[in-house]
Amino acid sequence: MRVAAHQPGYHRHLYYFYKMAISDAFVSLDHVQFVRSDWQNRQVFVYEDARRWLTVPVQGSRGVIRSKVIAHPSVLPSHWDRIKSIYRSTPYFSTYEAALGEIYGASWKYLNDLCDALTEVARSGFGITTPYLRASDLVEDPKTAKGEMLADVALRAASAMLPPGREPVVTYLACLNPVRQDHYLRQPSRENPAFMEHEVMENRGVRVRAFDYLHPSYEQTQHAQGRPFQAELTAYDLLFNHGPKARDILLGANPEERPKLYRIGGK
Repeated sequence: MRVAAHQPGYHRHLYYFYKMAISDAFVSLDHVQFVRSDWQNRQVFVYEDARRWLTVPVQGSRGVIRSKVIAHPSVLPSHWDRIKSIYRSTPYFSTYEAALGEIYGASWKYLNDLCDALTEVARSGFGITTPYLRASDLVEDPKTAKGEMLADVALRAASAMLPPGREPVVTYLACLNPVRQDHYLRQPSRENPAFMEHEVMENRGVRVRAFDYLHPSYEQTQHAQGRPFQAELTAYDLLFNHGPKARDILLGANPEERPKLYRIGGK
């Protein structure tokens, strides 16, 4: 069973959904520490001829993601107005307008719930049926060392998906190949520095494999003709522009084929 995991975020971009689509179970790491000035509560949108952030303000700079309270929910209607102004002219904006309007018109207390609502609509739009699990529902007391924490999450996610008594064979998916030397999976474990984090996971019975990811290019009809392609925007950028073709564009030329996997560090 292939398990992938990632922190939840506001309007996640295409890589997040690609990793979800190629896995058998996807875990939202909502039990890890919130990182300010990351992608967890903001996303880039292109308007007024520039890449600009839309940010959901949260209370406090510390705490786990699932506990982050939205500081000023009143900003959300303005985000929706901005998104409509950017994308209303795209071919498939109307397909998602009602669902997104309902989300932006609702009252949200927690950032995590807002992010999951946006993720669910996009996931459906891409035709992704991979089960989506919250880490906080799987692990009550997460380990602080990344390797141990990810091993726990992967093993428990696999167990939750299989019939009782069946021993899972678990592969944890990591991007990219080659995995950089400074990637957290190639760093010494905090709990056992003699091992790299990916080796800690392997010792727990979780195979760790890397895969290639190449951000797709596609026509962005909301931009003026001749404007360079703008990558790493909200995944809705692809959905608004290409609707039913978005899944094939996301997954590449052979959407039914799973990507080749590589061992980390040549092991």
